[in-house]
Amino acid sequence: MAAEDLRALAWLHETERAPAVLVELYRSGFPQTLCLLPPEHVGVLKMAATLAALADTAKEEVSRCTDDLAADYAGIYLTHALRAAPYESVWRDEDQLMMQAPTFAVREFYTRHGVVVQNWRHQPDDHLSHQLRFVALLLERGERREAARFLRTHLLVWLPLFAEKVEQRAETRFYADLATLSLACVQSCVASLPSVAVIPPVFAASTSSSETGCGIG
Repeated sequence: MAAEDLRALAWLHETERAPAVLVELYRSGFPQTLCLLPPEHVGVLKMAATLAALADTAKEEVSRCTDDLAADYAGIYLTHALRAAPYESVWRDEDQLMMQAPTFAVREFYTRHGVVVQNWRHQPDDHLSHQLRFVALLLERGERREAARFLRTHLLVWLPLFAEKVEQRAETRFYADLATLSLACVQSCVASLPSVAVIPPVFAASTSSSETGCGIG
């Protein structure tokens, strides 16, 4: 069930979803149906309220809402105008660039488990959606220690920084809530996994929330 949660979040981070699709997701039970978080969790309540408001949007307001969501999606995932990129390399590389050593460290972890990202030129291996799906795959295979190792070595090193910046800078509540909800789910997931010894890869980088560079400044 945790794997299903992570796959659902990966799907939301993967590409822009139309308001009508988000409303349908809400009416099907999301986010209250997440198993990683209780229904009363603040992240669940905030996302539920955001999607409920979207579902109640008057027809004449739908176009403006669509434009606002599209602008936020582009600013986070495409143009990086919000300086909160969904790529590990941006947060861990010294120059805060994409496709640097952190990306290839993630790819190496995937390769050890027979996973190849087919669309890596469009979305490099260290994209948030790929990382969430990889953890889901490990859980489905019963490789709980490896899931914990990947989370502690990679995703949990930079996801809190990403979530913090998106929460601060997104114009729409949906993307702010999605970032914080994703972090809460990942933290809940790792808390339920075995404790593992992890020596994170050393990059010429800082994981502080510096205000410089194209990714987080």
